[in-house]
Order: sequence, then C-alpha cells, then structure tokens
Amino acid sequence: MASNKNKKTDRRAELLNIAREIFAEKGFEATTISEIVARAGVAQGTFYWYFPSKNSLMVALAKEMRHQIKRTLLNSYSQSEDLQTMIEKSVTGAFRIMEQYRDVLTIIRFSATHWLGTPSDRERVFSSYYSLIAEMINREQAKGVIADDINGNVMAVLIVGTVYYAAEECYVYNSTIPVEIFIAQCTHYIQRALGLK
Repeated sequence: MASNKNKKTDRRAELLNIAREIFAEKGFEATTISEIVARAGVAQGTFYWYFPSKNSLMVALAKEMRHQIKRTLLNSYSQSEDLQTMIEKSVTGAFRIMEQYRDVLTIIRFSATHWLGTPSDRERVFSSYYSLIAEMINREQAKGVIADDINGNVMAVLIVGTVYYAAEECYVYNSTIPVEIFIAQCTHYIQRALGLK
C-alpha cells in the first residue's frame, strides 16, 4: 500500500516538475496539457487523475511554495532566541525559497487572472501566512515584546506584502539592487514596524 502511495506522490511531483519546465519555456498560457503529458510519457487520463486542469497545476505550485515558506517561518520562530533573530531568519528564508520559485512568482504576477479566478482565490494564496504571522505577533504581545496598540492582523498583511513585493522586485523584475540589500532592508523595516528598533 505504501508503495502505491509513493508512486502516486512521485508521479504527481514529476508532472509538476515537467509543467514548470514547460511554463518556463513557453509561458503559462501557451502551455497545453497535451505537451505536459507527452513530455511526461503518460496518458492524458493520468494527468487528470492528479490535476483537474492546467490551472490546478499553478495552484499546486503556489501551495508548494507557500508550504515551504510557512515551514521556514515556524522553524525560525521555534529556533530563535529573540524576535529580532526570528525576523532575520524568516525574511532570509522566505527570499531564498521565492528565489527557487521565481518562475512561479512570474506566473503569479503576469498570469494570475488566468489561473486564480477570483480575488478570494488570490487571498487564499496568502491567508495562511496572515494567520500565522498574526498569531506570532499576538504571542509576542502577550509577552510584552510587541506593543499592544499594533493590530496583529493588519501588521501580518503589511509584513507579507513587504516581503512578497520586495522578492518580486528581485526575482521577477530583476532589480539591479542586490538581493542581500533587499533582505536587510525588509528585515530592518519589519523590526522597526514592530517597535523592536
């Protein structure tokens, strides 16, 4: 039974990887499911076993990126001695992951209307970050590290927006400013916004 589950996981991952390759070569809109299955060497029905549509591939890739960033945030929070260090590790980790997913970021930026559907779908891409960061802020407020007058829910949206759009500047728009400067400035900005500096 475990062997079948591993095969399904491997085949799904293979289809995602091949789709990413073709998206990078041709763009999201120009890529067809027929091309994906031909390169993967599987029947079209096999594709639909794992993904109901081409759009669902992008949702899966966005979730994969989101999951890795969320794991980085949780690890940084649990392994850091203070909030300033946690922010440094989290911002650096998020940038590194988004660098690995720069192709996905580009599709999110330029093709989101094709695969996300509604604004509420786009919101779901970020909502797990919002709740996690708001929860962390609330915990630090309970410890007296962050002032009570900061609204954790609003601050979470601002933090995610700052990091996400700075990463876009680096990895989608290829800013001439070095990534390390963006990371340092985002870190400093967030620390200041939370009253830590």
